[in-house]
Amino acid sequence: MSNTTTTRARDACPHCGRPAGLSWWNLLPSRDNNRVLTCQACSGHFDLSNACKMRSILSGMLGMALAMAFPFQWLLRAGQGSKGSVVAGIAVAAASICVAAVGVARLTLELEAKP
Repeated sequence: MSNTTTTRARDACPHCGRPAGLSWWNLLPSRDNNRVLTCQACSGHFDLSNACKMRSILSGMLGMALAMAFPFQWLLRAGQGSKGSVVAGIAVAAASICVAAVGVARLTLELEAKP
């Protein structure tokens, strides 16, 4: 006897099971607890689970800590503290925050239905 279980994709709509059409922008950490996203396939409402949001926030903070500890310091030393090196360091830190937060949110993606 075979046990066939269907596994849903992580980005599947909780209503219809088809891809919901998430963009990377929706995976960034958000403080909005009343945010409602709409499925492109069935127009059902959903959002990221609170656990997924929390993991995204924590990974963004870890990405910021690592960026400020290493690349930011390296760029400041290389540019001898000039304004351009500070701007470049901040840009690298912002990019690392986004990459870490979106990457972890995508890896641990959980969608929950909203009324």
